[in-house]
Amino acid sequence: MKIIFYWVIYPLIRPFYLTFLIVNTLVLALTIIIISPLDKRRKLVHYIGKFWSLLNIYLSGTRLTVRGLDKIEKGRSYIVMSNHQSLFDVWALIGKLPLQLRWIIKSDIKKIPVFGYALDRMGHIYIDKSRKKDASSGLLKASKKIKEGTSIVIFPEGTRSKTGHLQKFHRGGALIAIESGVPILPVTVNGSRFVLPKGTLALMPGKIEIIINDIIDPREFDEDRKDDLMSAVRTAIEKRLDLNYGSFT
Repeated sequence: MKIIFYWVIYPLIRPFYLTFLIVNTLVLALTIIIISPLDKRRKLVHYIGKFWSLLNIYLSGTRLTVRGLDKIEKGRSYIVMSNHQSLFDVWALIGKLPLQLRWIIKSDIKKIPVFGYALDRMGHIYIDKSRKKDASSGLLKASKKIKEGTSIVIFPEGTRSKTGHLQKFHRGGALIAIESGVPILPVTVNGSRFVLPKGTLALMPGKIEIIINDIIDPREFDEDRKDDLMSAVRTAIEKRLDLNYGSFT
């Protein structure tokens, strides 16, 4: 019966879910654009984004669990660094981490009508990685937001992993961490690649696990040790990585 549900019944439900996703994204993006001029600190629009994230996760039939929330100190800012397997990672982190989160996003997303502008109004940071000057400016904006009391989310791999294995980590997060002195929160996400694999719309109602690892203090690393800092982050994330978590086989 379980096999029939996953491979016969759910594919028939999937188009309705995707249609609802498009509609609710448009509605909530417009709401954010309208409200944002009155929400100077972007707190209200953040909670709209959190509601949108959890709505779409749970309506897909996906189960979401979090471990290690006790490692997050209330009222403190962090640089969250996570592995990246699926678009669902974004929803999972914004939905479940008790932090005012801002993302560093590829500039291409800004071109999406309504949605791209809504992300900008929420205070997220666009970076064109192909232009060194623009990337440097984005990193400075990220440092400024952290000092204003928000937390920043970075996927050091830069793109999603099809296999779940960690890819090369870029050094941008180390630059922000060392410059700001804000602690790094390494996060491991398991299972999301089975829920929505990279490059497909083959959504399946699986399970996602978020594991919050021990905090890393960037003040222990000077500017000449950026690679050492990113290596420490990678080790922390990889230690809790479970490539079989959420598998349907």
